[in-house]
Amino acid sequence: MAFTPTEHPVLAIPSQERMLEFKKRGKEGLDELVEILKKREDLIQLERNDPFRYGYEPPNWADADALWEDASELLIQGGNRAGKSEFAAKKIVKKLAAKRNAKVWVLGMTAQSSIRDQQPLVYKYIPEEWKNLKKTKIQNVSYSQKNGFTENTFVFPNGSQCWFMNYSQEMRVIEGGEVDLIWADELVPLQWIETLRFRLITRSGKLLITFTPVDGYTPTVKEYVNGMKILETKPSPLLPDTVNVPGCKVGHMPYTANGRKESSKIILT
Repeated sequence: MAFTPTEHPVLAIPSQERMLEFKKRGKEGLDELVEILKKREDLIQLERNDPFRYGYEPPNWADADALWEDASELLIQGGNRAGKSEFAAKKIVKKLAAKRNAKVWVLGMTAQSSIRDQQPLVYKYIPEEWKNLKKTKIQNVSYSQKNGFTENTFVFPNGSQCWFMNYSQEMRVIEGGEVDLIWADELVPLQWIETLRFRLITRSGKLLITFTPVDGYTPTVKEYVNGMKILETKPSPLLPDTVNVPGCKVGHMPYTANGRKESSKIILT
């Protein structure tokens, strides 16, 4: 039976040259090749079935984690499909799974965009054994592709709870709460940021903002970027011969920075 390796953006298939090297070694080499391909298929299947434990994490995720470790706020900027929302969704689930009775908010533009963009990603990273929990007085994880999470919230067996809200609601929905982690996606108004900070104080919580600069930056991004101190730069293949940003070497762009506000960090993906 013919075997067609599963396509994967990171787990590469051995090159034709490498496969020929295995073939030249006869049965021993072919058996080794089969084992390599089998392990690759197993890893892909594990990633699909349980991305919380086995999902691929690009190197810049570790950089973001290290940057955020000693900071209370992190702004992640990057283009579409840069992995910002994937990082944030997995971070949300990690916090809920790791801390008993954790409280987390996920904020988006509208109720519709939350159901379309954020809620599927958060559901994706929920551990497989918790996706079909029987409802009790505490645990309740009920999700559908059409409507997202029932009543825009879910609760893990450890009592940790996540709520989904949006900026089209009146801001009083976020007043009075105390939370461990907030993910504010895209065009979060600066007025909301100022209120969200107060919701994090009592639990020593953290604020994560993800932003795609399609139409330039907003007052919220300006709050972080103006007066930032660049920590690390990276080469820019598209602009290799000029000083692209003051403070960067020729041909480089900022990668990580300290924000203007104390204990805030910035990373560009």
